[in-house]
Amino acid sequence: MKHRRLTIGILALTLLILAQAGLAQEIRQIYVQGEGVVQVEPDRAYISLGVTTEAPSAEEAQIKNANTMRNILAALGELGIKDDAIETSYFNVYPVYRYDQEKGNQLTGYRVSNTVSVTLDDLSMVGEAIDTAIKAGATNVNSVSFSVADERPWLNEALVLAVENARQKAELLAAAAGVKLGPVMIIRDPSAQFQPYSVGKEMRMVTMAAGDASSMTPITPGKLEIRAFVEMVYALD
Repeated sequence: MKHRRLTIGILALTLLILAQAGLAQEIRQIYVQGEGVVQVEPDRAYISLGVTTEAPSAEEAQIKNANTMRNILAALGELGIKDDAIETSYFNVYPVYRYDQEKGNQLTGYRVSNTVSVTLDDLSMVGEAIDTAIKAGATNVNSVSFSVADERPWLNEALVLAVENARQKAELLAAAAGVKLGPVMIIRDPSAQFQPYSVGKEMRMVTMAAGDASSMTPITPGKLEIRAFVEMVYALD
């Protein structure tokens, strides 16, 4: 029995030593975060535009809207924009009321809104596409945003820069603390962010003289910023 108690005591002491060693190992680590940013020229544009019509009846408002939208699609088609580059993103029919102090809300008609998204791989056509749609009857251009057709290579480049940034931070912190940086213990990619560049949340329309080239809407895309982040844990020798 005495021998058994001695064995248990030695085992408990061994486990305690191992636990303390593990704790010490955890303490001798350094945690850093890295960020990588890549600026990219966009090669794709998205235009959100549409038609809003009103009429006494929902059917009449819808017919007016459909006719105008057909004119817009035909005009965009004449520019060489394919059908598969245009898709409906929003469609709604809702009543319009006018408030009367004596009678309360009075139904005055119906409003139909139809919005499409146009994808362009030729950025030089953005201004022309907007002008053409307006001349064909578009009543609102909601936004223009720019992106890249394939963001994966740029995300990978940003991720490499993020790892380099994290390593530089770890080396700086280790040198400042008077310790030597060891091998990488953990590396994690929490997220990569790709944010399309938007010209404006809402674009108001202006009247343009037909055939006047100087009246073309000027659209100049900025550069996109692609960001990647990493979390790294280094051992300290």
